[in-house]
Amino acid sequence: MEVISLLLSVVFIFLAGLHFYWAIFGIKEPEAVLPTKTDSSKVKSPGKLMAVLVGIILLFFGFVFINKVLIYVDRPWLSYVPLVIGIIFILRAFGDFKYIGFFKTAKNSKFSALDTRYYSPLCLLLGTLIFILEFLG
Repeated sequence: MEVISLLLSVVFIFLAGLHFYWAIFGIKEPEAVLPTKTDSSKVKSPGKLMAVLVGIILLFFGFVFINKVLIYVDRPWLSYVPLVIGIIFILRAFGDFKYIGFFKTAKNSKFSALDTRYYSPLCLLLGTLIFILEFLG
């Protein structure tokens, strides 16, 4: 189970680094990573501060799973955090039923195609791996 923990932490740290990169250098192709409406306007246009905040949260997620292997912080409440993270990613995979997730209705943008092919399956995989780690590990 340590392999799953390390894999999850590497993925989260990579995603955090990606968000920090976007905060510093900007998003080169925003229509690929931001949901768009049918008239090609962005649903949400998060700023640099939000990218940094998401990066910090993802970095925290990564350290939660590194902690399962190295155990550098031993707190009772920390055993519930991975379940919350798993729920967050399962909910993200199902989406808001409009712009993100498997059950979105807006399916005519570059983001929606990439979300269906990559982003939502990644979230479902991460959530599933977290639940496997928590319930079988």
